[in-house]
Amino acid sequence: MRIMKKAIIYWISEEEGGRKRPPIGTEYYPTIQMENGDTWSLAIRFDRTNVEQNEMKDNCEVVFLFDNAPYHLLKSGAEFIIYEGPHKVGVMVIR
Repeated sequence: MRIMKKAIIYWISEEEGGRKRPPIGTEYYPTIQMENGDTWSLAIRFDRTNVEQNEMKDNCEVVFLFDNAPYHLLKSGAEFIIYEGPHKVGVMVIR
């Protein structure tokens, strides 16, 4: 069963090797790498209704794309590095 979790993404700046700006649109499909080296694909839906939102921070809901994913790891306070291919582009914190 796929469970949506609320999260915050802190984007890594271009100067630090990340993105110029956050992705455009409401959906995003990056990967994360677990401590054991496993890589999992995510579906992220942005909540950009907060007018006080920081340009390099996004509120969102996140879900794994596969039913057999380690959902138990998406617990409050957990942090994951977001990748686009081999590039680290953000840090996601589960709320």
